[in-house]
Amino acid sequence: MRSAFLSVFILLIISAGIHCTAQIAQQQVIPGELPDPSVIEVDGVYYACGSSNDWGPVYPIYQSTDLQHWTFVTYVFSTPPAWTISSYWAPELFYHNGTFYCYYTARRTDGTSCIGVAMTKNIQKGFKDQGQIIEWGNEAIDAFVYNENGTLYITWKAYGLNPDKPIQLLGSKLTEDGLALKGEAFTVLTADTDSWENGGMEGQCIVKNGDYLYMLYSGNACCGAGCDYQVGVARAKTMKGPWEKADNNPLLKGNDTWKCPGHGTALQTGNAWYYLYHAYPAQGFPYLGRATLLSQMHWDEQTGWPYFNVEASNADPTVLMEDIADDFNAKKLENWWHHDIPSYTFKTSIRNSQLTLTEEKRNEDNATGSALCVIPEYPDFTITTQVNERNEALKGLVFYATSANSVGLGVEGNSLVLWKVQDKQFIELNKLTLDQPENIFLKASAQDAHILEFQYSHDGENWKPIANLQNENGKVIGDNLDWWSWGMKTGLFVKADPATGQNKAVFDEFALEYQR
Repeated sequence: MRSAFLSVFILLIISAGIHCTAQIAQQQVIPGELPDPSVIEVDGVYYACGSSNDWGPVYPIYQSTDLQHWTFVTYVFSTPPAWTISSYWAPELFYHNGTFYCYYTARRTDGTSCIGVAMTKNIQKGFKDQGQIIEWGNEAIDAFVYNENGTLYITWKAYGLNPDKPIQLLGSKLTEDGLALKGEAFTVLTADTDSWENGGMEGQCIVKNGDYLYMLYSGNACCGAGCDYQVGVARAKTMKGPWEKADNNPLLKGNDTWKCPGHGTALQTGNAWYYLYHAYPAQGFPYLGRATLLSQMHWDEQTGWPYFNVEASNADPTVLMEDIADDFNAKKLENWWHHDIPSYTFKTSIRNSQLTLTEEKRNEDNATGSALCVIPEYPDFTITTQVNERNEALKGLVFYATSANSVGLGVEGNSLVLWKVQDKQFIELNKLTLDQPENIFLKASAQDAHILEFQYSHDGENWKPIANLQNENGKVIGDNLDWWSWGMKTGLFVKADPATGQNKAVFDEFALEYQR
């Protein structure tokens, strides 16, 4: 079983706080995929949270006492709020008067992204939704809350889907309970189209240092193979401005180790300042998701502006990873399992060291089936499972970008099927007849997170390859596995047979091992 503690590499910890060494100015501190991280400190404990995109459970929460060693706590929502359907982005943690708040972005049932809010007295037990707080035209995303001398303000990104308007960061006062806007909204910043921002602006956070409020924000393209995310800063004396952008923006850019950094939270601990943010690892780009990094933030003594000393030469390329071995002996699913919320509904049960995965319903354009996935933390790995159910449903191992783009190997009746779904089209790459279809072991290996090879076995020891007949070397090239908003997932799947209605898969085990 996975350790309760997530292994990280220590920078240097002293009694006055946490201090990055001169040799390391940028490194991953939370394993796996966690974009848009928010972090707060309450009574000496740091809590971090990040985007889930379309994957449930929604918004994982981690805790730490040093910003370096993080443990998983729970999810904000085990079940998504009823008013939402997808796009679970940018959860912003806030603590006020003994209550934890989470201001989050989600797509409403009509397709419009809005900002909601949830509350809890005990963050260990998750949050209770309080519904929508901001609806603003075609889109309102990326909330950040700041307490200015006892008055709560909320900022957010607007007009990202309005071609006739520039993207802006807007602000408004909040009611004292933090659950509603108060007064008129006002403009905070406007994105420039002729600068590094390239018309984009989002992922803001606000801190005070000296006489100024400083707003770190992200500009340019956030995600996917064409991303060019960067971080800038502006400052003002009050929330309502005027806000002045730094002449030397951007402060933080990508390098050969970590690409497209941005959308984070700055905070002070002791005498030092840090920025927790996301970036793509160069290894496996663009197939793996955005990881959470930590960098120390410095202040120019003459100008007062913040700056970073991050370069490729002092960026730690180490990707945090830990193997998974699930023998399904727990009473419920382990926390590493995720599912695609809008694409299907399913049931799971664990009994006698077996996982039963049952597909209930899937969308009409879902050509993959219902998947239960883990997040690959490194691009070179092997996954294995044992399929222990003979029926006409297709079931086995899957590499999953979306329900419209995936690759897998599955057992269907007495057949073994190697397949690829590309742009919603199911493509059969090979099909073998099995003399002994019961208790089949399946194995799949990934190189660079998209070059895939598959094998099967009757005893889990002697393996036979199953080749892609459409490729001379037999490998499956998963060029369909990069998705703009999240990284590829991998795991188990079942796809109901339309003729018989059989929709169940039984798995004896699942393992993921990294090829270090």
